[in-house]
Formats: sequence, C-alpha cells, structure tokens
Amino acid sequence: MGQLNEIPESDITGAVKVVSYVANKNGNQELVQGSMWSPVDVVNHQAWLEIDKHIGASKKKVAAGRVSCLHYYMTANQMDTSLLASYTRQPRWLVCLHLFPFFFRRLGAKSLKKYGEVFKVSPDDLRHGILKPPVYNQRECEGDSVD
Repeated sequence: MGQLNEIPESDITGAVKVVSYVANKNGNQELVQGSMWSPVDVVNHQAWLEIDKHIGASKKKVAAGRVSCLHYYMTANQMDTSLLASYTRQPRWLVCLHLFPFFFRRLGAKSLKKYGEVFKVSPDDLRHGILKPPVYNQRECEGDSVD
C-alpha cells in the first residue's frame, strides 16, 4: 500500500476522516485519505433541498394559521408524530391534536416545556409562534430566527 494522498473530505462525512481504495498509476490499489463518493454528496445535497422545500411549505401553513408552530418544528427537525410523542412521553394522538392551532393555544406550561426541551426553544417562543432554526442548525445560526 502506498502513501496516503490528501483528498478533500466530502460534504456527507463532514470532519470525519475517511479512506478509500484508489488505483495508482501502476494499476495497484492504494489507500487514500478522503471519500471517492461524490455521487453520494450530490444525492445528499438534493435530499437537503427537498427538506428545505418541506420546511418552507410548513412555514407557510403556520403563517396561514392552518397548523401550529409545532408542525414547523417537527418538519424542520425531520420528525413525525410518533417520534415526537416518544421524545415527549405523550400519546401520539395527543401530539396530533397539538398540531391544530385551536388545541395548541390551550397547552399548559408543562406541555410547552416538554416541546421546548425537545426543540431547544423556550416555551414563550412556542406560545408566540416564533420559528427558530432546527436543532441541528442552531450552532451555525446562534441568535438568528427563521423568517
């Protein structure tokens, strides 16, 4: 095996070190640092674009008053009602009810606190419908709110 050559890390692996086998000029396989999976990066990028579309549609529904802000937070954090129900230790049917603005407005402090802990937002932000960045994106956008 030859010496490790430097190849830029792919978007999908981030800072994780990856090695791949590549044929050298003699036709022998050697280890090189970096990923040779640029097709995976393209597909991953397309998936994130699709997720962004869903987030945008959810924001419009929240603005129109058709769903509660809980719908946005679930969409932005790629959750469904079952997953959120398990994180908050509530029945799934109750989480489904909370997606309706009528029921969400009547939530008590305890329920708002549970949702706030999961989505890393304050209960007041939830109560007032303030849409913050997703949990996975909060370090990059510290202090910014989602329009």
